[in-house]
Amino acid sequence: MPTRVPTPTASTLWSARRAGPNYETATMNNITRTKRNTEIVTGKILVTCKVTIDGLGTHSGTGEEWADEDNAMTSAEAQAFKRACSCFGLGRYFYDFDAPWVDIDDKGRPKKTPVLTPWMIPDNWRKGQRQPGKAAASSPPAGQTSSGSNGPVTSTHRNGNSAPPSATSNKSRQNGSSNGSATGVKPEGTAEQPQSGSELDQRIAALQETVGIKLYRWVLREYGHANQPHLVRDVQLKKKILDVLESATRGLRRMEAVLDRVPEQQVSALLAKLQAPPLHEIADMPTLVQVVQGLEGIVNGSHPGAA
Repeated sequence: MPTRVPTPTASTLWSARRAGPNYETATMNNITRTKRNTEIVTGKILVTCKVTIDGLGTHSGTGEEWADEDNAMTSAEAQAFKRACSCFGLGRYFYDFDAPWVDIDDKGRPKKTPVLTPWMIPDNWRKGQRQPGKAAASSPPAGQTSSGSNGPVTSTHRNGNSAPPSATSNKSRQNGSSNGSATGVKPEGTAEQPQSGSELDQRIAALQETVGIKLYRWVLREYGHANQPHLVRDVQLKKKILDVLESATRGLRRMEAVLDRVPEQQVSALLAKLQAPPLHEIADMPTLVQVVQGLEGIVNGSHPGAA
């Protein structure tokens, strides 16, 4: 969620006076991490943000960033501010639509501004417009259910995060993910069945082998602040984690679908440009998205590294 979204939305939707935000900053020193295939000693910046809105109360959020990254303090503060605002409901609508994969520039910004449907605009929301066929309060985080599969995977030997095609497809059928739609949109008339926390835990755990342990743990920590699914108490958070993991599964399939058509040299050049780790060590969703888009761009002739 872009940092610039919460502030104008708060004043537009609630016309409330907002106090703060107030930030508290802490640091962690002498932490060893691997960056660009080299071990370095760095630290982390930890930020807690408190936002108060008259009549609604106070919520806080946390953010963190590696101290050696560019604009580390800004990134940590932005993350904390977004999380505090989301407790008031700001930005929740991002989970109520199926977001497409978009091309981004070298700074991680969309090259084209995505078009908003009418129900996403605050004035229309106040008038009662909602996404057709979904209840806003119960919709899964569809920002993580965007792209569908590009077809069967023919090889998985070059990516240690991906399971064999038969295992992946079987797990997907067991977990109820949709592989037949190119957009990830469920067929009309398909009602989402209520699920218990234990059922969601089983579906989440079943995807660990599919996406790889590193990416699996990143999703749990990023969205559930836990190492195991049963430690996440909120059912909605469990659904969000499941959707992110299913999105990662689709992303890995897309990567495998084009990988055999990209020479090793171009793959290495792309990873170097993105400062990404080897394919089998991809451990977060933003990196996976960039790598998949880069590989598809090479195959389609739209990437600078394409032959």
